[in-house]
Amino acid sequence: MGEDQAFDMLKFLMYDLGLRRQYLPDMASLQVQMYQLSRLLHDYRWELYSHLERQEVSPSLYAAPWFLTLFASQFPLGFVARIFDILFVKGTEVVFKVALCLLSSHEQEIMECDSFETVVEYLKSTIPNLTQAQMEHTISQVTEMDISKQLHTYEVEYHVLQDELLETVRLPDDADRLDRLERTNSQLRKQNLDLLEKLQAARVKVQSLEANVENFLSRETKMKHAIRSLEQEKASYQRTLERLRGCLPPGALLDVELAEIRPGSSSKLKAAHKRP
Repeated sequence: MGEDQAFDMLKFLMYDLGLRRQYLPDMASLQVQMYQLSRLLHDYRWELYSHLERQEVSPSLYAAPWFLTLFASQFPLGFVARIFDILFVKGTEVVFKVALCLLSSHEQEIMECDSFETVVEYLKSTIPNLTQAQMEHTISQVTEMDISKQLHTYEVEYHVLQDELLETVRLPDDADRLDRLERTNSQLRKQNLDLLEKLQAARVKVQSLEANVENFLSRETKMKHAIRSLEQEKASYQRTLERLRGCLPPGALLDVELAEIRPGSSSKLKAAHKRP
């Protein structure tokens, strides 16, 4: 891509797909994603989840670079390009699908790792070294998987747990109310900024579409003028042709028409006119 197209795609990733939220200072979105991945393992791969819990290996230790770089930091470029293709079509859900498929396909080998260090080393070094067959198998699994409802449920669950955790920490009444008001105000500010960013992106899109429409209308007007000019020029040529035909003697006009009908007969006509 050129520079302008690449920047538009980056803007689409950051604002339309919402990846910008995981790079904010508090990384709140990334924390939600790590919880969602942990819950996916819990529901889909219970034995693997239990093994990682026993070894105290949380998703943030190995999956944070996957999510923050969309697998580009450790995995082959061809594999990353396939992920980006699906990402632009299906959305950010594909990142969870790829992570879950990678862990599932290496479940047996991970289960054989019997310490924190060996598990982390395997997850960070061995899994990214995919063969072509493993890449194709992972991509085929990703396209067949549907976890959108589960991800939404886990996100709601995470926020409920966070709210309950905050409720357990009791503060004095005045300080508690002040803290809640500050949190509410902070959330409203974030929502307001997000809405402003979305509004700005929408305005840019509208301006671009309006410019395209105006360009098409301008081209249409130019084409209409060109057609009208050609029609006028054609009519002028026809009138000139009629005047020229009127100036020719009847016999000469007939000779011209016969010459146009029978190629090669013009020389005979010229010879006949030269005879006395």
